[in-house]
Amino acid sequence: MLALAITVLFTLTGIISAAVIADNLMKARAAYARLMREGEIMRAGFALQAAAVDMQLRPVTRSTTVRQRSVPLRPRRLQACAAA
Repeated sequence: MLALAITVLFTLTGIISAAVIADNLMKARAAYARLMREGEIMRAGFALQAAAVDMQLRPVTRSTTVRQRSVPLRPRRLQACAAA
């Protein structure tokens, strides 16, 4: 009975693995074909239009210059503490 369960487990694992590999192969072929079409369009001199989702405004850059202080900071005196 244990041998049958192990055999079924390995068989199902193999079938699922083969299905996943086949699905990824089909998706990869479709993506490759799309890239080749886009490459042909670019070589022909046309520019592809980006989707509106891809076009986002960049965040405003903050000023990175250092501001000079009018009054220099005084060093603070710290009390020394010793562990007993």
